[in-house]
Amino acid sequence: MITPRTTRLLRAADLRAFQRAIFESLPRPLVPSECAVIVPTRSAAEELLRQDRGLAPGQLMTRDEFYEAIHARLPGAPPALSPFEREVLLRKAARAAHESGAEPPFNLRPGLVREILALYDALRRHHRSVADFDRLVRGSLQPAVEIDRGAARLLAQTVFLTATFEEFERQTAGAVDEHGIRALALAATVPLFRKVVVTVADQAADPKGLWTADFDLLARMPGLEAIDVIATEALLESGSYLRFHESLLPGIVDLTCESGTEPPPMLMVPDGVPEDPSYGTARPFVCRDREEELAAVARIAARIEAAGGDTSRLGVVYQRPLPYIYLARQVFADARLSCQALDSLPLAGEPFAAAVDLVFAAMAADFTRAALIELLRSPHFAFPGPDGTLGLADVHGLDRRLAAGKYLGDLEGLRTVAPPGVVAAVEVLQTAADAPTAPQQIDGILGFIASHECLPQPSDSWYERHMRARGAVLAALATLRQAHASRDPQPLTVGELSGAVRRWIEAQTFSPRMGDAGLRLLDAEAARYADLDELRLVGLVESDWPERGTRNVFYPASLLSPLGWPSDHDRLAASRTRFQDLLRLPKRRVSLSTFTLEDDAIVSPSPLLDDVDATGLPIERLVAPPALAGAAAPEPLFVHEALVGGADRLPALDSRPSAWLELRRARAFAAPRFRGGIGPRAPGVYAVSKLERYLECPFKYFAAHVLRLPEERDREAWMTAQERGRFVHEVFEAFFREWQAAGHGAITVSNVADALVLFDAVAERRLARLPESDRALERTLLLGSAAAAGFGERAFAFELDDEVEVVERLLEYELEGRFTFHDAEASRELALRSKADRIDLLADGTLRLVDYKLGRAPERKRSLQLPVYGACATQALRGRHGRTWTVGRAGYVAFKEKTPFVEVQNAAKAMADGEARLLATVDAIERGEFPVQPDEPFLCNWCQYAGVCRKDYVGDEFEK
Repeated sequence: MITPRTTRLLRAADLRAFQRAIFESLPRPLVPSECAVIVPTRSAAEELLRQDRGLAPGQLMTRDEFYEAIHARLPGAPPALSPFEREVLLRKAARAAHESGAEPPFNLRPGLVREILALYDALRRHHRSVADFDRLVRGSLQPAVEIDRGAARLLAQTVFLTATFEEFERQTAGAVDEHGIRALALAATVPLFRKVVVTVADQAADPKGLWTADFDLLARMPGLEAIDVIATEALLESGSYLRFHESLLPGIVDLTCESGTEPPPMLMVPDGVPEDPSYGTARPFVCRDREEELAAVARIAARIEAAGGDTSRLGVVYQRPLPYIYLARQVFADARLSCQALDSLPLAGEPFAAAVDLVFAAMAADFTRAALIELLRSPHFAFPGPDGTLGLADVHGLDRRLAAGKYLGDLEGLRTVAPPGVVAAVEVLQTAADAPTAPQQIDGILGFIASHECLPQPSDSWYERHMRARGAVLAALATLRQAHASRDPQPLTVGELSGAVRRWIEAQTFSPRMGDAGLRLLDAEAARYADLDELRLVGLVESDWPERGTRNVFYPASLLSPLGWPSDHDRLAASRTRFQDLLRLPKRRVSLSTFTLEDDAIVSPSPLLDDVDATGLPIERLVAPPALAGAAAPEPLFVHEALVGGADRLPALDSRPSAWLELRRARAFAAPRFRGGIGPRAPGVYAVSKLERYLECPFKYFAAHVLRLPEERDREAWMTAQERGRFVHEVFEAFFREWQAAGHGAITVSNVADALVLFDAVAERRLARLPESDRALERTLLLGSAAAAGFGERAFAFELDDEVEVVERLLEYELEGRFTFHDAEASRELALRSKADRIDLLADGTLRLVDYKLGRAPERKRSLQLPVYGACATQALRGRHGRTWTVGRAGYVAFKEKTPFVEVQNAAKAMADGEARLLATVDAIERGEFPVQPDEPFLCNWCQYAGVCRKDYVGDEFEK
């Protein structure tokens, strides 16, 4: 039986009337347990509670909390499935559907499991069944299957998804999720709530709004006597009004809320700048980046504070919390201002979550050097070392030993160079990865974390936040373990295990309170519920405003619209109206801010700025106060302003910046050490590859080989460029050794097919040592694909044109010792250490020098390797096979060049030029000259030492 109820649509003129309507809609006397107020986020609930107008905290609920409250009030309800249990069950259902014959047209990667679950939830929330999904999507695809391969693929996908959904619903028997809670609530015999106040829009207008199934539940829930839906006039006119009356809540009664008498806020715009047609009359404040936006807000807050005002009445509103929350801590602390925020930040941004991610990254990469060293360097873990705990110096030394030993991830190789404590830690994680069940795998990881983590001290300022994030991450791992223990104990691959944890962490939010006084930082959803005098909208760029919707990864919008999916037009129209509503929210003043650079890339302003003039808000221009003759300059707001200002600004600084400024002033930057001069250096043993780095940029050589600084690694790649080059060289060395051992000489047209077969076999053996997830890329590079030839095919192509017999082929040949080199003026003996990739001794008495390059052949002006190898080889090989050898041919097998072999033209002259270049380079190093002087300025874009390079000291010598 459906309880008779009153359903009202309360139409508010603006957000101030919207907030009044929320409080006025509460029943009197108020019984908190009988009334629920649905809000979009916990931050929005906090803003309503801040107004202290009779709301109880337990009444304010997000959509998820509303369902949790219903489940808690249902007598005898089955246990609720956790998100982890649902994902485990769906993975199991997908596996069962596949085994039953429903073949998916894609590889069921870990990330797709979550997307399939999201599709199922959206389908049910749109009040559609699995049978509806199968019937409507099949009906749309079936006519085109015979003529369209894409339609046939989508049909096969639909068959698989339908089977998965049906199996998933069978496996959830005995427990309930959100959809089961709805069914139980509709059959409840006791009242769950007597009144519900809905302050969010429908899902078509707001991603955080209620869905069709939610409104159906409210319309039919037993015991519910009253429903109030509150929305602004502008939002209703964007399309929500028709949806409420025609489909969501038919028969709803319209009521107009009483409007206040307060005037609209003033729209503050910058003065002294001509009107820009890009923005119209209502120009925003244009800043360089997001940090400068917050600095401008700090100046507004400082003026309010100086005038005796309350900065807590100033709100800073953004669409996305990141990076504003993190930047605010730095900017407002620098300005000595207080700020407060209670926002939902991603748990993935917490340091402990990043530390756990390093554990999974090391496991997924099979403990390659880069992944292992990153884990060992983490301050959140401690490992036994030779003299107690492994320190940063020990890790740095291990990194160099692994690099020298060409370690690529094998545990046996690690045992020969790493301390026993590190080897034991890797063995624990390897045992966890190889465990026979998923619960045992997770137990191994939890045991590793418990054994090696470093906890902060309770006195540390970050202790509470760290422990909360730690608790959330460890609880996630424990919940995942329990889900697998009860639902599906089958073991997971490292990719599936790490993917499940990472996706959960990325989907969770973390709500650390920042401050309890000062200006307020709010997201756009929470701002609608805030009581403010002044508002600053920041981040008004195209990527943030309007908020970008997420597209379904399985089907185009044309197939989903019959199932109830909203159109982009509805979402965009609602976004525009919500933005316009925010402009009228504050009582006194509103201003807008945009920026031009994001990570050094130019960004476009938000298209919503085009609508500002249409709001008709009165304009107030920000006019700077006139400078009075003889008046003292205002006190600097930021530390960097005081540093730039001079001695009269020092009182504004504490002791440390003041001391730094005095030291800076005492320095004379004309000294040679500020131009890269460090004084004479003693001769040493030089590696040719390191000397080539000097020719690229002397400072890069200084950072890498004098200071011995570690390179900044690309966190996305498991191999550095040097490691990949080493791996490719090992493959070619192993191939040629087996080729020669089989009695073969030169590669010719008659035997090139055999060479390619052998190369493929050698490459596959080497690839088997790599992590499974990385083999595909390296296999494509080595063996090629339908689109491009592989490294082996390109390397052999140039030999087919040279018919001279190969007497001997020297591979990875060591050229070490003292060698004589010549330039135009004299000769000089140097101690060198180098290794030639390949030296072919040909029957005509000449040498063929071959160097492998993963990229392109180096520029001749900074190339040393082939000239030096030639000079050293002619001296080191004199008398071999009873002959004197000369360089006949030299070049590069460069895999990104169009031609297979890039030959050095006029080899004799190139060798002589290279020797002269070598001597000049060594002389500069021994004089101690290491200026910031890249051979090509564009090389700075990929420099691994950009963080320590002082390019601001570079003068005219930077440009050649």
